[in-house]
Amino acid sequence: MKRKAIECALLYVGLPVLLAAVRLAGGPFPVLPVLWVAACPAAVYLVKHEGWGRREFFGWRVESACALHLGLRLLAAAAVLAGGILLVAPELFLELPRRSPRLWALVMVFYPLLSVFPQGILYRGLFFARYAPLFAVEGMRRVAGAAAFSLAHLVFLNPWAMLLTLAGGMMFNRTYRASGCLQAANLEHAVCGQLVFTCGWGRYLYHGVTRLMEHAVS
Repeated sequence: MKRKAIECALLYVGLPVLLAAVRLAGGPFPVLPVLWVAACPAAVYLVKHEGWGRREFFGWRVESACALHLGLRLLAAAAVLAGGILLVAPELFLELPRRSPRLWALVMVFYPLLSVFPQGILYRGLFFARYAPLFAVEGMRRVAGAAAFSLAHLVFLNPWAMLLTLAGGMMFNRTYRASGCLQAANLEHAVCGQLVFTCGWGRYLYHGVTRLMEHAVS
């Protein structure tokens, strides 16, 4: 158990703090490469030690009631994100689709593939399979997972990134634990991320996918 606690601290606290420190020092912050380098061995662990297969990684097994709740939460998230940016920084509302429709379209397509999937492996699959037993009750596990997900965005060096992803982490963890389906949580994560970049919050979460797609359209 002590070994798992150290692993958990290094992966979900130490690594994000290190990346943020590198960025503060003026160094690069290769979010996507680091994410995939961490997610690949996590996926191998899930296959070898937790018995994961195609169904666990890619299957869809969500009851209709859960799917309905998921849809309602996404509608609520859209309203909150749109209303929030209009209050905080109205000049940023729909900034990306207005400024660069082509870049926006590319982000909508590639964000779920390049970013959401590996994050799902790390912050839902691996966390709850290996490290959740470190926390006594389910509520603590969900909060700890959401906090880890939020801390992963420390590299963006602004409080909005942390707050948005903390709230998102709670949502995605709830969906994952209620459905037992990684792809349901990934779908929710993907749509919320698309809403973030569409509504105008992307300025605060200038993501590796956005940087990559900017090079593609330049």
